[in-house]
Amino acid sequence: MSFYTKEKLEFLTMAVETCKFLEHARAENKRDFITKTTRLLPLLYLKTALVQPNELPDNEPERFVTETDYEQIRAQIADVLGSDDDYLDSFSPDMAFSETTLYATISEDLADTYQALKDFAVCCQIGNDDLSEEALAVCIDDFRNRWGMRLLGALRALHRVSVSPATDDE
Repeated sequence: MSFYTKEKLEFLTMAVETCKFLEHARAENKRDFITKTTRLLPLLYLKTALVQPNELPDNEPERFVTETDYEQIRAQIADVLGSDDDYLDSFSPDMAFSETTLYATISEDLADTYQALKDFAVCCQIGNDDLSEEALAVCIDDFRNRWGMRLLGALRALHRVSVSPATDDE
């Protein structure tokens, strides 16, 4: 049986398109980046939620995104968003134990999403169905436990920015 069911192929397509968009974030002005991202993230979330992976593998597939890659993506997004990168993270599990306000950044949330998607996409690019299945299982598990919430946090913050009056650093 081939790895490429309709749902998996649609998710892979969204993963590749999202990575390509985030890799070229610097080419966008702030308003266009926000508009495109608020349209892209809900579709990515939907396509990810529709995928039913196999069980997690005993050993994780190789990771391809380096710290340098991650930081480059994060920095590009932070540069585009400027002062609108930070947001109050009221859903953080640490919030219950904190006496101070907890902030997150859209750029870090999107870089985390990028890292998971890019690692998955590169594994698929290798062309081995077993490796692709393993990478998919790891990516979806990570979505359920980590980057899905980060994606939603970024989307929530981007929505707030998109409906706010224009800022000076556009």
